[in-house]
Order: sequence, then C-alpha cells, then structure tokens
Amino acid sequence: MSHNTTVSHEDNPNHIVIWLDKHIGEPGTYEHLKKTFGIQTDPKSETRVALVDRDYGDFRRAERSLSIHLEDPLLVHHEGSLPVHPESVYFLLSTFTNIENCLNCFEHNRNKRIFFITSGSLGREVVPIILEKFRETFTDPVTNEPYMSIYVFCHDISFHIDWALDYRDYIQIFNFDAQLLSRMTRDIGDYFLTESKRLLDENPPNNSAAYHRLSWTHKLYERYGKMERVSMRRELHEVNQLLEEVEEGLKSSSDEDD
Repeated sequence: MSHNTTVSHEDNPNHIVIWLDKHIGEPGTYEHLKKTFGIQTDPKSETRVALVDRDYGDFRRAERSLSIHLEDPLLVHHEGSLPVHPESVYFLLSTFTNIENCLNCFEHNRNKRIFFITSGSLGREVVPIILEKFRETFTDPVTNEPYMSIYVFCHDISFHIDWALDYRDYIQIFNFDAQLLSRMTRDIGDYFLTESKRLLDENPPNNSAAYHRLSWTHKLYERYGKMERVSMRRELHEVNQLLEEVEEGLKSSSDEDD
C-alpha cells in the first residue's frame, strides 16, 4: 500500500533516547552499538541497518552485542561534546557517564517524550531521583498511567530486582541489547500511534500531524517485526486503515481550499 499524499512540513520527532552508562557513554566506545540504537529508533532515518551478532569480549563478557553497516552518518550526542539544547541541534540519542549531566539533559528535554536507558548500577541511584524530579515525563498526560520507558540494561537481572521492584510500573530490565532495542522500537511506535489517534480526535482533526506520526509508527512496527521475526500484520493493518482515513481527510481539505 502506497502512502504518498503531499502534506506540509512537520517538525522532527519529539522523542529522545537518553543513555546513562559508565562505559557506553564514553565518546569513541561502542560506536556501532550506539549508532544502531540511534538509527533504529529514528523513524525518519532511511539508513539501511544490518544487525549482526558480534562478541565484543570486553563488554559484559557473556553478552552478544550488535554490529551495523552504515551508509549515512548519524549524529549521536556524547556527554560534553555538544550543548544540550533541544532547539539548537537535532539528535535522538544522547549518552552520558555522569549522573549530574544526565539530569541536566532531562531538564533541557522535559518537553520531549524521553526513553531512558541506564546501567543497573547507575540506575539504582538515578531512577529514584528521576522519578522524583521528572515523574510527569514518565506519565501519560491524558490517562495518568505510567510509561514503562525506563530500560535497565545489566549483566545479571537478579542483582537489581531488589530496588527495581519499587519502580516496576516504570521499568523494564534487559540483559541483551538486541532485546532492549526491539522492545524500545516497539514502544516508540506505540507512542506515535497513540499520539496520532489523539490528534485525529481533535476538533477539527489534525490530519497533517497525525499522518506523520502514523507513517513513523508504520516504519517502526516494520523494523520491530524484522528484528523479532514476528508478524505485525494486525498492527500494520490498523495503521494502514488510519492512514487511508487521514489521506481522505487531507484530500478533502485540499479540495475545499481550491
């Protein structure tokens, strides 16, 4: 099914991935891993990504990490390399080794939908602070339900159950990066689908903004299906139906303007 309706320019996606890890956050380290996460979670990226299991050896030893082939550069913000001002530069992945700098990034991006990855050791310290200072960032403004968009990435999940249980409505724990990436990709797609439906419920419907978010959802769902090797036929069918309705609305608006 082709969706080629001409729509007005839309701003960049309003989400950001913030990653706090003493090792991954260092500039020049695990660049393939970080670029993979940045590209896969960016619904506007047209870069072709091949995910290949590769044993890094020195990275949590028992884990399998991701290698990618890049055709285009991706801007990944590292701690201290760029000013953390959302209006000044477009990036979707910002990495940190320092809790204070990470919290400053939260402050500067609190108007965005934040998907937060943390190591287990730093998460034990920073998650209580984040949910005290930025709980609204992890709460749906319409339903008041918590977002499970804090991702704890650790070697041994059992080491972190004691503190993580207190925040189980907000946290998902992973010990494999591929599983974390696919889950986050799906979660971001779900977020854009919810946003698109709310835009369509407005009076009048905001068809242009909804179209972009539905297109982003479609792309992220396709990526999730390929990563997990599962069928997303039902979910994509729903998105396609909504896209058809939006296209009709955009066409009607265009005809009325003529």
